[in-house]
Formats: sequence, structure tokens, C-alpha cells
Amino acid sequence: MSLNVCIFGVSGYTGSKLLYYLNKHKKITVVGVFGSSKIGESLSEIHPNIENLPKLKISDYYDFDFSKVDLIFSCLPAGLFQSKIIENLDPNIPIIDLSGDFRLENKRTYEKFYEMSHKNFHLRDKFVYGLTEINRDLIKKSKFISNPGCYPTSILIPLIPLLKYNIVNAGHVIIDSKSGMSGAGKKSVEDNLKLQLNNNFYSYSVTSHKHFPEIDQEIKKVNKKISFTFVPNILPIFCGLQSNIYINQKDLKLKEIKEVIDSYYDGEFFIKTKNEKPVQLSEVQGTNNVFINIFEDYEKKSFLIISSIDNLIKGAAGQAIQNMNLMFGFKENESLV
Repeated sequence: MSLNVCIFGVSGYTGSKLLYYLNKHKKITVVGVFGSSKIGESLSEIHPNIENLPKLKISDYYDFDFSKVDLIFSCLPAGLFQSKIIENLDPNIPIIDLSGDFRLENKRTYEKFYEMSHKNFHLRDKFVYGLTEINRDLIKKSKFISNPGCYPTSILIPLIPLLKYNIVNAGHVIIDSKSGMSGAGKKSVEDNLKLQLNNNFYSYSVTSHKHFPEIDQEIKKVNKKISFTFVPNILPIFCGLQSNIYINQKDLKLKEIKEVIDSYYDGEFFIKTKNEKPVQLSEVQGTNNVFINIFEDYEKKSFLIISSIDNLIKGAAGQAIQNMNLMFGFKENESLV
């Protein structure tokens, strides 16, 4: 079995990573790439560092024949796909959306945090939240996937097993996350972010980040008693993301945390727990891995979970490839190794 796929938003950072992995996938042919500002430019012009690209040019999707397309990926900024494109597509073609357009289950929450109206929220129930290692069975049965955000991926993967098995069962969790600048998107980096981050570092959107309701939604599905503080920070590096999760709960033991996470992810190809020193971001950059470190503080009063990923790969394009592989019965790590 081989698939014909199309990509909306192929010129951005996430689109570039997705194209790279699709292009080396043995059972995938990229047949269409769509955009607006770069219409007429060839893939090899836009992505000269990716070898053996198909001889395609960016086109307007209105002019494209989708009759032989098996899967559509959207790497567009939030809001564009839901408001201007999805209603014009054949509703039978499977979709993996890498934006936040179909992650949230509450329309008002989406419109509050994304600061825009949602014009096709009636389609939301078609989409499965694509946190691969958590929702694998649902993903296999679905034709429509909403890929998780990068911060939520790094946070939910270590937390959900602890919530499911009632190891962490109440109280307040503090989450301090730091990401490379690529998470802000190509336009932001090229316009001003790269200059702002020269020899600099700062927190941002500390009370209104788009990923807060996504994290909250998925945590509340497992345990409604947990509250949390989420602080995103931006680093003066291109890619890589680390979430430090602080848990202060009486009668909790380090051994319990380790055993539950190790057991839950036993046999998982991309999730690796580490018992030694914290992982450096350079160890996870360029991979689809999640590295999890677990520590007890010096006074043995709280616990620290460090979760590290590449925000563009496991936090975006790599996880989308995993989900595609599951949907169509391919080997889950195909093209990601």
C-alpha cells in the first residue's frame, strides 16, 4: 500500500520537517504542496537542503485535483485551516492538522485563547487528539487527527500515567517549560524574534498561552482535582524543548513515580526514561524521542520530572508521521529512525 499526500503550509519550519520525513518514507508520494505567498516556487528552491524532492511547485489548492489524494496535512498557522480551507475540501479525505484548530473541545475556550472565531466548529467531533502513545487505539480507527502542541506533548506524556494510576491525585503542579525560537513560527523568527533573542531569554504569554487550555483539557479527562501553573519561556536556540514539572504531594515516593512511568511506556520506541543526570537538549534535537528524567529534591519534599523533546519533531512533524503510520497500518517508526 502506498499513499498520495498533500501538504498545506509546506514552507514553514514544521512544514519543512514534515516534508523531510514524508520524502524519505518508503510508502509515501507527495503529490501536492499549497501556499499563498510562494505560489509558483519549486520545492527545491524553498528547501534546498532536502535531497531528492519531487519536482513540484507551490500551487493554489483551488486549482488542484484531489481525486487521487489519500491524506492531507495542514501545517498552517492557527485559524487559517478551520476558517478558509477545510469546508472546501472533500469531507472523505483523511486529515492530520498540526495547528490548534481542532484540539480544543470547547468553542468559547478556543475563541478566547486563540482570539478568533471558529467558523467550522461543527467538524471538531470528527477529530481525535493525536497524542500518539496515549491515544494509539483511537488514532488507528480515525480518519481525522488533531496533532498536539509541542508543550502539551512534553508535559502530558510524563504526567498522564501518574494521573491514571492515581500516583499524583490532587494538589497543584508547577510546569516551567522552555522552547527554542522555532516554536514561534518562521515569520516571527525572521521578522524580529531572532534579534530579540540575541543573548537573551524571557517568559511569555504567562497567563494566556494557547497551550494552557489544551493541557488543562487533557489533564481534566483523567483527574479533575489537579490544578497547575504553566509558564512558557523562549530560549536563544533554534529548536528543542524542556518541561520541568514540579510535584509536591505528601506520601509520594520517587520509586513509585519511576515504576509507573517505566511500566506505562515499556516497549515504546520513542519514550526513554533516564535515571542519571538530566538530558541536554542537544541529545534530543533532531529526533522524535521523549527523554524523561525524574528526581527528588535535596530536602525530599518535592519531585522534579524533566521532559525533553525536539519541538519541531516529536512536538509537531514527527508525531504527525507516527499518527499517519498508525492510521494506515504502517510500521509506527517508519521514516523516523
